[in-house]
Amino acid sequence: MKVDYDRESDILYIKFKDSKIVNTRMLSEDLYADLDVDGVFVGIEIWKASQNAIQPLSRNISQELQKTLEQSA
Repeated sequence: MKVDYDRESDILYIKFKDSKIVNTRMLSEDLYADLDVDGVFVGIEIWKASQNAIQPLSRNISQELQKTLEQSA
């Protein structure tokens, strides 16, 4: 798996495997899935990634880290 983030475009791309992309499906307004010739997911593109992926993920990590620190204190 490979993850790329284009800060200027605010697009996060997660590539699951190296295959030729033959189709892209819109899953939602800001989420697209790339498929290979067999219809297998190759990657996901997340638009407005800072608000749709990065901030929520950062919040979740922060909350889990805080719980862990509180439990170990």
